[in-house]
Amino acid sequence: MNPIVKINCIELTWIDSKEKVLEWDNLLIESNFPHPFSSFTFYNSWVETFVDDLTQIKMLFFYNNNKLVGLAPIFVDQDNKSVSILGDKDLFDYRDIIYISEFYEEIYIELLSYLKSQKWYQDYTIIMQSIPESSELFNLLNADKLIDFADVEIKQEDVTPIFNINDEWDDYLLALSKKQRHEIRRKLRKFESQNFHYKLIKGNQDLSKFLSDFYQLFINSREDKKQFLTDQRKTFFNKMLFAFAEKNELKILSYYDGNILISACIVIEYANIYFLYNSAYSLDYNSFSVGLVSKIVALKQSIENNKRAFNFLRGNERYKYDLGGEDIKLFEIKLSIT
Repeated sequence: MNPIVKINCIELTWIDSKEKVLEWDNLLIESNFPHPFSSFTFYNSWVETFVDDLTQIKMLFFYNNNKLVGLAPIFVDQDNKSVSILGDKDLFDYRDIIYISEFYEEIYIELLSYLKSQKWYQDYTIIMQSIPESSELFNLLNADKLIDFADVEIKQEDVTPIFNINDEWDDYLLALSKKQRHEIRRKLRKFESQNFHYKLIKGNQDLSKFLSDFYQLFINSREDKKQFLTDQRKTFFNKMLFAFAEKNELKILSYYDGNILISACIVIEYANIYFLYNSAYSLDYNSFSVGLVSKIVALKQSIENNKRAFNFLRGNERYKYDLGGEDIKLFEIKLSIT
């Protein structure tokens, strides 16, 4: 008989949770799917930018024998009577709770029990967006383990293609189709025939100047990107990128024609994986495939630096699959507690 697992749930305010950053970071690295979107660094930048009323945030820490084994950052929307994982779909590619796989069933059930017991909770819906298909939550749903707690609605939301790294660069090229391999080599040769120069930005030095140039490149590339980059989102990007740079978890691969920025990839390096968070390129240099080449170079560096994977993140753009990406499906799950 398996021993009974005892999970203790502690509710903290957002401010109080900051005192547990070290525990938080260690839990995320040990979790089933470590990624930067569940890190304190990312969350803190988002909260400081977008949340005016901190009482809407409830930080639930789950312990087993004084060891942190789960964390659910909850946002309560009283106007819409909904509960969600902290964050938003536009800026967070993944938004599951954090947990060590051994305890996932007890943590999810404890979370639902907690919500059901709250005096303020009545006719609320739990809306969980951007849940990766690898989430242990699907094990519970498939086994009807939550049938006594909630009615469930599931729909696919998006994909985040990922390339798992196993070989050297030359082996990677050989594994592609002949056409894909030829195109990559042809584009690299044409690009390298020009006098463009490469710059890697890792720390805070040069970051302010780069971001000013990057935002201009970003909004000039497409009208929808111009509408997306509001002043508030720009403030968030600045906070978040400087914070990751401070932790030495930011890599920006940029190319210039003289002093003019022509393409850039913003990569967050986390848990030995490259996450391609954002990119932009100049339409004036389309004939040199500057946007695609910068992504190829980022992928090449991830292979040469012995990373576990290169995550292209949200979206099903064709180039991601041409470069070897395979989908991780994202789902939206609604739970109406019965």
